[in-house]
Amino acid sequence: MPSNSLKIFVAIGVLILPVVATAHHSANEFDQSKVVEIDGLIVDVFWRNPHVIIKVAADMDDPDAVWELEGASVSSLSRRGLSRDMLNNGDFVKAAGYASTRKTGHLLLTQILLPGGEELLVRRNAAPRWTTTAARGRELALDPAKVTAAEAEADSIFRVWTWGRAEPGWWFFAGPERFPLTDAALASLENYDEYTDNPVLKCIPPGMPATMGNPYPMTFVRAGDNIEYRSEEFDILRTIHMDADPDAEVSPSPLGYSVGHWEDPNTLVIRTTRINAPYFNRVGVRQTQDAVVDERFALNDDGARLDYAIKVTDAATLEKPWEWGAHWVWAPGEEVGTYECTVAE
Repeated sequence: MPSNSLKIFVAIGVLILPVVATAHHSANEFDQSKVVEIDGLIVDVFWRNPHVIIKVAADMDDPDAVWELEGASVSSLSRRGLSRDMLNNGDFVKAAGYASTRKTGHLLLTQILLPGGEELLVRRNAAPRWTTTAARGRELALDPAKVTAAEAEADSIFRVWTWGRAEPGWWFFAGPERFPLTDAALASLENYDEYTDNPVLKCIPPGMPATMGNPYPMTFVRAGDNIEYRSEEFDILRTIHMDADPDAEVSPSPLGYSVGHWEDPNTLVIRTTRINAPYFNRVGVRQTQDAVVDERFALNDDGARLDYAIKVTDAATLEKPWEWGAHWVWAPGEEVGTYECTVAE
């Protein structure tokens, strides 16, 4: 019989695949230089977006020995075949991940071993730790009928796209050293508290440009003379006004006013202004309503990849325009799901 005592094993210097820190905290929060392994009984599961939380007790008689294991989002886990009914209160499990540098007993979960010996890969690019066979959670669980339908309906950029990072980590969680920030922008970070000031943790969607680095599926849809950009994260909907007047009288909004045109039949160019989202990224760098975001979406020749380039100009925030590139890949049968963010209790 397994005991209920906590067992922590630290593997230092092992080869670890790069992992996104978390959907909504900065990369600096978790110490990715060592893997922490715990075991214990599941006492509660919060299966919700923006991220799943699993509580594991090392000692049922000591409430302070309960660990919070922070997983990926419901959206991410469900499309890889992981579901709530796989995790039951009272199950004895092993879990591995990275400890928070800010919260005691908080772990960024990478994989979990169930009582029956099945290993679930909770982070998208985690590798099996305890099993030699393929663990569940590595591959997308796509419906063959939906794959066939998507292949028949694909048209230029109008299809569902899956994130295919151009670099490890997400730019909107990067530290200030990654950006040419002004002194005023750096000063805005001094009093920023990630747990109390971060609107995302309150299920307030990020605005432009921070919404455009998210790792969730997205699609473009024709909407009369315009184009809609729809992203699963926070159920984002942007309207791209095609060949519209960039100087039209439009009130500022978090997503701003986007005007687009076709550079060629498979390349969409967009300029967004009138943005009143308070933050340039997701870790407290403020921006002004003078921010201008230029984007370019270019379909490759075989239609399997959508290259993305973004440039942000805001003289009060950035000493010079900041540019970044990434890409999406086409996975026929993938869908843009419903996010339904839930504020943590």
